Amino acid sequence: MKRSLVLLLCVVAGILFVSAASWAAEEEVIAAMVKARGEVKPIPNPASQIADLDVKKAYEVQKKLIKAFEAKGEKVGGFKAGLTTEATQKRFGVSSPLLAPMFKSGELGDKAVVKTKGFVKPFLETEIGYVVGRRIDKPVKDVASLKKAVKEVFPAVELPDLRFADLKGVKGVDLIADGVGAARYIVGKKMPADKVDVANIKVTLTLDGKVVNTGTAPEALGDQWKALLWLVNGAVEQGWTLEPGYVFITGALGKMIPCKPGSYKGDWGPLGTLSFTVE
Repeated sequence: MKRSLVLLLCVVAGILFVSAASWAAEEEVIAAMVKARGEVKPIPNPASQIADLDVKKAYEVQKKLIKAFEAKGEKVGGFKAGLTTEATQKRFGVSSPLLAPMFKSGELGDKAVVKTKGFVKPFLETEIGYVVGRRIDKPVKDVASLKKAVKEVFPAVELPDLRFADLKGVKGVDLIADGVGAARYIVGKKMPADKVDVANIKVTLTLDGKVVNTGTAPEALGDQWKALLWLVNGAVEQGWTLEPGYVFITGALGKMIPCKPGSYKGDWGPLGTLSFTVE
């Protein structure tokens, strides 16, 4: 009897030790990620540091990372979707799109000047953005209900930063843990949501007058409103409350391309244009 009790206690102690070690590793990784962003330095891939990093645990790490920045004064200004095509999901070893908060401090406007020295490995994506007009703290039932909650739409460019030391070995869980590369995002002129048919938007992006990217609205999960519904409900399911004025970008139209210096101009047809310079 005593022997069985001793064995049981040893097993429990072992489990607690492993759990404590894992927790400590997560906190250390998060602290290192915060420090690296401040110093604009690459980070080791989280999956190489945190044991058994799956999607669920990666989102837990992401939330702790966001809270760490909020403690430093950052404020969430919206949410982004990533890997919104089957091809990109397969490439990074996940079976669904990814999402992450974006900080208000990362928001830029039309004719912005982007300094690449603030990035580790900057990229560009042309997207469509949305502004919610009311507080959302429960899953939205359907697209019809969602449309009632969306106030405005706008042309958007995301400038994600892939901050990993080993880019070739990046997995979906690495992306999730580091906030899906959220860094800067450009918000164009906002229009009433009921004045634009976002389902048929086409975008062309030029760099110094030459076309460098084209895309169409359905490339984000096949349908813009379904993509936004997934993003909104996904954020709520992760425990976030969505406040009026938050912006949402639903994924790349066309390709994610390297962010090179020069003058850019994007044309979203009826949704408008925006321009920016990268230095």
